[in-house]
Amino acid sequence: MVTFQAEIQGKVVKLYSNAPLKGAAAAVLRTFNMLSEKADIFAKGFMMTYGWAAFFLDEREDDGKQYYVVQTLDYRNNPNNKIDDCGMALTIQNMQINTNKKAGVERPEPTSFRDTILVLRSAVDAEDVYMNRTEPTKDGDSGWYFGLLNDEREGQHEPEELVHVSSCELLKFRGEAVRVLEMPVGTLAVFHGTEMTALVDKDDNPLPFVTTDEVRKAVALRKSAEAAAQAEESKKTDGK
Repeated sequence: MVTFQAEIQGKVVKLYSNAPLKGAAAAVLRTFNMLSEKADIFAKGFMMTYGWAAFFLDEREDDGKQYYVVQTLDYRNNPNNKIDDCGMALTIQNMQINTNKKAGVERPEPTSFRDTILVLRSAVDAEDVYMNRTEPTKDGDSGWYFGLLNDEREGQHEPEELVHVSSCELLKFRGEAVRVLEMPVGTLAVFHGTEMTALVDKDDNPLPFVTTDEVRKAVALRKSAEAAAQAEESKKTDGK
């Protein structure tokens, strides 16, 4: 577990992550610091919404020293439970930011983990599916629809064939899809298994996106660089 730390209003704040997401962690801590100038972020019940996720501060004590731990929610298993590991939340934030940036989206449409998407039940376990975003009809509705690709009964499904679920539920059956959740109204994304194979805007113009294979290569390179850096640090330590 990687620990990131900052001092906010004279108090020590720690953020834990199962991945070395330095930039994302710094952004969360920086936002807490900015909010501390306008609100009591250390008050019980305070919640900070940052992009798709929610973050909290939990007071702790160790050897008589007070500090605060950044917590988020267990989006994959139970979003009602708070956890110390912010790794998944930070990873999702990065996925969404990178997707928007690669596609050239200047004004993402905010979507929270609580906002609902309309899901065709038979599409949950299907290999070829798509997501399409229309104008939300009410508060808490993301406007996203998750359905079958080349659905012969498109628009003719009975109400019981459809279900509204929180956007974080995507992590249970199509985790890769969370990357497009902040794309604008009119966006359509196509998936084959865990791979996103197409992304288009409201005018059916193809949008560039990072493929899963490219993500894997980037992660491998990052891990290799981290291992090399750790090895170099060990050499310096052993040489002292």
